Amino acid sequence: MSRLRFAAFATLVGFLTASAFATNYAVGTCLPNVTSYTTISEAVSSVPSGSTIEVCPGNYPEQVVITQPLTLEGVPGATSDAVITVPAGGLTQSLNFDFVGSVTYQLLVQTSGPVNVTNLAIDGTGGAGRGYVAGIVYQDSSGTASNLGVRNQTGGGLGIGLLALTSVAAPQRVTVANSVFRGFDGVGVFAITGDAGMNMLTANVQTNTINGSVGTNSVGVDYANATGVVQVNQITDSTYGVILFPSSARVQSNTISAKVFGAYIYSGTAAFTNNEIDAQGSYGVYLQGSATNSVVQNNIIGDSSTAIFGCDVGSGMGNASGFTVTGNAITDAAVGLEMPSGNTLTPNNYFATDAAVQFCM
Repeated sequence: MSRLRFAAFATLVGFLTASAFATNYAVGTCLPNVTSYTTISEAVSSVPSGSTIEVCPGNYPEQVVITQPLTLEGVPGATSDAVITVPAGGLTQSLNFDFVGSVTYQLLVQTSGPVNVTNLAIDGTGGAGRGYVAGIVYQDSSGTASNLGVRNQTGGGLGIGLLALTSVAAPQRVTVANSVFRGFDGVGVFAITGDAGMNMLTANVQTNTINGSVGTNSVGVDYANATGVVQVNQITDSTYGVILFPSSARVQSNTISAKVFGAYIYSGTAAFTNNEIDAQGSYGVYLQGSATNSVVQNNIIGDSSTAIFGCDVGSGMGNASGFTVTGNAITDAAVGLEMPSGNTLTPNNYFATDAAVQFCM
């Protein structure tokens, strides 16, 4: 056999061998000639690392724990959805974190390798637990959550659609994309770094619909000591649209409708740019603490009592300092800008606004 033919033969054998180990697995009976499992929990604990598990349409009343890299997806092209629901006995499994507290979950990811979850619904109806209750938790883990419907996570104001958190001194990256979060009474997407220090967790939250219409203190997106990009999301009917406390995240090109403030930024090195905020008669952007060149630029803010506010009103967080607030278009405000004088505050554009600029008392 010539060297050329031998090389081609070896390549073909290698391809066929790799293909043999790339077999998908299924949950349910909708895919013939595929190894299948009865429950999602059984599948994720049985397949080889790196496998793809396709979940047939139907309801799956279970709490799922994933401890190895894999892809979990609803069957592509199916005419109905695969839904993780609350078991008949309720959500009984939970975790406890020093920097969060008790978290009850529906789907938990616990592996350093990537876990991708797509084309599933996660319904928390009837699953209120003690402490936080979350549809999805990425614990010290990386991966992508996309094309999901995450709904009805409630727990006395502590319901979370997706929680990404880490306390290890190793970078983690979670992407949340093209999904709908609704019916939560706490936070839609919550990213937090614990004892490992600032910004060990990168969370990219992009092109999602996040509707916080349930509860009195709902938050669309909340970052605590985490970084990443919050981009092109529709964040509607929340009490607080976006919270950065503190963070170096870039929040850009989102549409935000909020009842108390569209964004709250405390210290950090954040960039809040090119967003459109309906303040519903309250605050557009609320700034506090000592920032390191955080910027609030080129945003459109409408219907506010104060469009951009940076004064301490007894919270103890301190007046805002170190912020650059420029290029914003403010319409229909009682006060356009109320800030301490030490920040960079010009130029901005004011339309139909009673008082353009005021300084803290």
